[in-house]
Amino acid sequence: MQPLISVATYYSAVGEDRFINPYNDVTGLDRNSCVLIPVVTGNGIFNGAMPTLHSAKTLCQNPATATPSCAVNFASDNPAPADNNNLHIGVWGGDDGTNPDLDVQHGINSQGSDLLYHTQTVRKAFAAYTQGVWDINDVFTLTVGIRYAEDEIDAEENLFRYAEVAPAFLPAFGLTLADYNRANGALVSDGAGGEVGTARAVNGGFPVALSVYRPFTRIDRKTTGRVNLDWNVTDSTLLYLSATSGYRSGGNNLVFFSATPDYDPEELLAYEFGYKTQLFDDSLQLNGSFYYYDYENIHTVATEVTPPLVAGGAPGTTTSVLEAPGAEIMGIEAEVLWLASENWTVGGNFSYTPSEYTKDLFIQDPAQPQTPESLFPDFNKLTQNINGNQILQVPELKYTAWASYGMELSGGSRLDFFGVYSWIDEVYYSPFESESEKAESYDRTDLRATWTSASSQWVVAGYVNNVFDDVGVLQVLRNGEDEGYRQSSGVTSPRQYGVELSYMLGQ
Repeated sequence: MQPLISVATYYSAVGEDRFINPYNDVTGLDRNSCVLIPVVTGNGIFNGAMPTLHSAKTLCQNPATATPSCAVNFASDNPAPADNNNLHIGVWGGDDGTNPDLDVQHGINSQGSDLLYHTQTVRKAFAAYTQGVWDINDVFTLTVGIRYAEDEIDAEENLFRYAEVAPAFLPAFGLTLADYNRANGALVSDGAGGEVGTARAVNGGFPVALSVYRPFTRIDRKTTGRVNLDWNVTDSTLLYLSATSGYRSGGNNLVFFSATPDYDPEELLAYEFGYKTQLFDDSLQLNGSFYYYDYENIHTVATEVTPPLVAGGAPGTTTSVLEAPGAEIMGIEAEVLWLASENWTVGGNFSYTPSEYTKDLFIQDPAQPQTPESLFPDFNKLTQNINGNQILQVPELKYTAWASYGMELSGGSRLDFFGVYSWIDEVYYSPFESESEKAESYDRTDLRATWTSASSQWVVAGYVNNVFDDVGVLQVLRNGEDEGYRQSSGVTSPRQYGVELSYMLGQ
């Protein structure tokens, strides 16, 4: 079992003093705040040292400094909006490049790091499967199978960042944020009766360094089964009917300290009726099926509000896997393969797959620009029920058609032509069915010609992929107010063409 590790670093590439150098607070209030925040939240550590990427983890693993929030699954057992982040907080000490735990891992020796994260997942999977086949008679065959699966998952997330926190503490010291900035030389007179900010100005509270550590562990166990009845109608026609239960283990939402740190397994009961037949002296093959999928839980990707890391901090947003309590997918699939002649082969397939969430699930949508968090104090109550919406990333219709033509040339060489056309229906990339998160339908045509020498040692091929340069959207990612509602997407490759030359050794 190899761990799945994710590492990222953000640092000041232009050498900003605010991230490289320590913050000199002449009032001493930032240190007092760093002492108070762990007391107020009940889930933090202050030991006077500058936090680093793994300092919270190190302190948690020391019995002398560990707190109850260091416990494995503490964040899962104390879901948001409770303070469920175990943190090490300290006065901002800067990053001058001398501390290796603030460098870009597997990269440069950086200065001015202000955001680092490191996640790790170790999965141990065990499964056992058996099935029996009973030939009831010459026509009917019954197959019964059973499978036991066990998944053990250990995960952790570590975070380091620069932050400005606890402005709510200032009134306790008889100060406003402006008073605090004046005391630190961050707000000075402009000589004309007004004031201007300096490079020392802060607008969110006291500058601090944060190290956050959350460990998780879970074991998912499930027994699933399959029953299938085959009916050999004729030597060239088969009908079948099956019922199958399925399972996909749960996991953890890592990297961004999600408000939903873990999710339970996905469970499915699938029914299918299908046929396989061959016609015209077995030159034409037709396969098809009608199916119904009933999900008890289905993993659904959604954007949700992330609570602040510390008291007085700002909330954010994160893309998390959530469990929708029910969903249905109905579908029809068919495929055809026709050996039209000695030279021509034609094929194709299509699927029609209507789907919907069938039970209530109210999801917050902080990436909706019509309801920015800063203007809606009760934003967390502004949720949408996705019951009845189309399941994300499941197109209703898609189809493909292809044809190949092969011909023998003089001297024993061969020339083959191949072309394929495919079309994919529009797809939603969030469960809200928002037009801004919809990928429009697109199609694609690929062509290829191949010459093979008589000895098969030489192969020359020319191709054009995506002939009409129709670029489709493969993913839509949304961000909230803190990112200016920025959206990004992944797309298919544009038109590509080229020539390939191959030579087989040892022929």
